[in-house]
Amino acid sequence: MDNNKNSIEPLLVMEEGFNIDKYWKIIKPRLHIVIIITLFMVAAAYIKVTAKTPIYTASGLLMIEPESRNIIMFDSRPSFYGYRNEYFNTQIKILQSRTLSKIVMEEFRSTPVGNSLMKENSKFSIQGPLVTPLEYTTLVQVNYKSTDPRAASEMVNLLFDKFIEFDLDIKSQSSRYAAEYIARQIEKLQQNLTQKEEEMQAYGKRKELFYLSREDSTVVEKFSVLNKAYTEAQIDRVNKESVYEELNGTSHENFPEVKKSQLVSNLKNTYSSLESEYTRKSQIFKSSYPEMTQLKSQMGSLQERIRTETRDIAQKTLKEARSEFQTAKKKEESMLNLLNRQKGIMVNSNSDAIYYKTLGIEVDNMRSLLNYLVRKQKESVLSSRLEGLQTSNIKVIDRAQVPGAPINSGLKKMLLTALMLGLFTGFGLIFLIDYLDRTIKTPEEVKTILGVPALGKIPATNSRVVNAYYSSSYSYGYGANPGKKKKEHTPPKNRDIDLINFLEPESPFADDYRTIRTAILLSIPRHPPKIISISSALPSEGKTATTINLAISFSQLGKKVLIIDGDMRKPRMHKVFKIKNTAGLSSYLTGRAKLTDILQKVSIPNLYIVPSGPLPPNPTELIDSEVMATALQKLMERVDFIFIDTPPLIGIVDPILLGKHADGMILVTWAGKTHRHAVEKAIDELNKFNVRNLGVVLNKVDSRRSEYGDYNYSYYSYKYRYKADPETGNRELPARK
Repeated sequence: MDNNKNSIEPLLVMEEGFNIDKYWKIIKPRLHIVIIITLFMVAAAYIKVTAKTPIYTASGLLMIEPESRNIIMFDSRPSFYGYRNEYFNTQIKILQSRTLSKIVMEEFRSTPVGNSLMKENSKFSIQGPLVTPLEYTTLVQVNYKSTDPRAASEMVNLLFDKFIEFDLDIKSQSSRYAAEYIARQIEKLQQNLTQKEEEMQAYGKRKELFYLSREDSTVVEKFSVLNKAYTEAQIDRVNKESVYEELNGTSHENFPEVKKSQLVSNLKNTYSSLESEYTRKSQIFKSSYPEMTQLKSQMGSLQERIRTETRDIAQKTLKEARSEFQTAKKKEESMLNLLNRQKGIMVNSNSDAIYYKTLGIEVDNMRSLLNYLVRKQKESVLSSRLEGLQTSNIKVIDRAQVPGAPINSGLKKMLLTALMLGLFTGFGLIFLIDYLDRTIKTPEEVKTILGVPALGKIPATNSRVVNAYYSSSYSYGYGANPGKKKKEHTPPKNRDIDLINFLEPESPFADDYRTIRTAILLSIPRHPPKIISISSALPSEGKTATTINLAISFSQLGKKVLIIDGDMRKPRMHKVFKIKNTAGLSSYLTGRAKLTDILQKVSIPNLYIVPSGPLPPNPTELIDSEVMATALQKLMERVDFIFIDTPPLIGIVDPILLGKHADGMILVTWAGKTHRHAVEKAIDELNKFNVRNLGVVLNKVDSRRSEYGDYNYSYYSYKYRYKADPETGNRELPARK
């Protein structure tokens, strides 16, 4: 038994913690809010998706390998520092640069696709490039977005081509510097050679030097030697100068001496080992871990040393190249001076033949030098191209394909998101409204919030149980006409509610009033209340209709019941029963009528009425008198129960005074309409003046909120015998006897 008990307890806790019926009662009457909001959001999402211009994304994949092939790159993420990563980040920035984008766009405009889109499509647009390095790889993904799928793919592929060309152009730039220098030297030498040849021809023609002896003087021989030495000095100077110019336009890392340096190579290998260790340990430790901090510090020191060694070797090499170039230049200038002096000696010797031959020697030497420079220029150009091809470390892995569908078309995803958002918003709004709704809606809330008994509830005329009842066919009083067909009934209007217990004894209203009657009889143990006052916190909450129908319900027990219209400010009882109000309670309290004069019998069995009488100027003083107490005592000698209809409690003291004359008071409130603060204030007034509160009757209850709201009353009926019209079968309220 104990085990079974323990197993049941968690289920009970679960049921108490999460009550589905409770939440369904909150949601059900406002379910239309969820439907409207959800439909609106789904429709808005559909319109938004179908109205916007489609955007296409084309993607391609590049591989950017490290420049130094003997170094293994373990981590190419831009967020990690390192000398290799500086190169990687540099390439990323070049891919995103305005210069490269401008080149690509100009090239795109010249293509057939770009030309037609630029001219014909006014809505055409393009965005990009979006460059995304892939972690732990040397791969880079490049995206372009465009309103045209062909343009997106074309831009990605053009960017790849122009980027590789740009990279090769940069790498071959230093070699081009030397080639351009040689080209300038060739151009200058060609001009000098042409001038010297023209001079030689003009001199020979002028001197008529058609034949020269084979025997040359010592002066000519010496001039020939000096001229040859000068030519060699020029060649040496050109070589040294081209080497210097090439080194001067090259980054330090690309110096041959740097690449050959064993020290730099060892340092880079050590750095790679540390980087590998750092990458491996970063999977285990955080970057702030002491060992990781120490590794990072060592890597930083090695990086700085690599830079320092590279810079020192490059500067030293450049300095030596410049020194060799300056030395060669001085040697060339020195040889030129010697040659000029020897030329002067030859001129002074006044030997036309010698001078002519000297000119020939100069021309031959210039031609030799020109041929050498032309050969050197070809070698430089070829070297530039080969260097660019050999050091090209950028490769296209995946070229961009034309996208088949736009990225912003996600209709299903958008509609699903709108649906979920609509449901979330709708249900959230329902619970917010319920949280802000400070009214009393169910008998359960009467007990939990107000702390007073809930005597019962009266359904609203449009509630489910009422509609279920009146949608069925009923017959009553057909004993006189047994062959007459049943009559279809419609729900009662508000003015018919006052006598519904008499007019429709089988209706849900009558059954609920009988339930309240039972609760009243059991409200005070052993001594059920005889004099009952009925009030409400505010006007128009149905207290008069409740008073009449409860009195009718008590009269159906065969007891004599009296209704006193104690509202001497806005009386309505005489209008309901269609009796005169010339004499009533106010007449008796002022001594203008006897008790027998104001007590009126109506056609409903066992029911009597005391109307309010003419409206007095001071109803409070009349009620708070011994005459009122005496009148109630005398009336109780004639009837079994007295129901007193009183004005609203808030702002008027009359119901408190009438309640003190009664055995207890019933408070009527409009379910879901009257604010709980008003009901609480009315209850406080009763407690303040020690008026017994028999309980609360909830009027106009929406059955969707009630605990038994779906209960169907149509399958059973109560049988009562009333006088009915033999022709029509309709019950009517007869005139007063």
